[in-house]
Amino acid sequence: MPSIIKIKGATVAVTTANNVNTATLLRIYAADIATITQATAEAVAIGTFTMPAGSVSWLEKGATDTVASTASVSCTPVAYT
Repeated sequence: MPSIIKIKGATVAVTTANNVNTATLLRIYAADIATITQATAEAVAIGTFTMPAGSVSWLEKGATDTVASTASVSCTPVAYT
């Protein structure tokens, strides 16, 4: 992943569908095992992935796409170079 990260907003705790301030790139931290679902603004699922406990993932998404999780995860809008 990139070596330079620019924080674009505050971290949001996510469980239910949230577009995280219309961010297009997210840093996601899962303290516990979690299944992440990305969906369109119309709630049509795009896909899912599982995060192990204590892991970080990066998700590129459309501005109006939402993310939801089976356990609370911390989502931070970021940019990178």
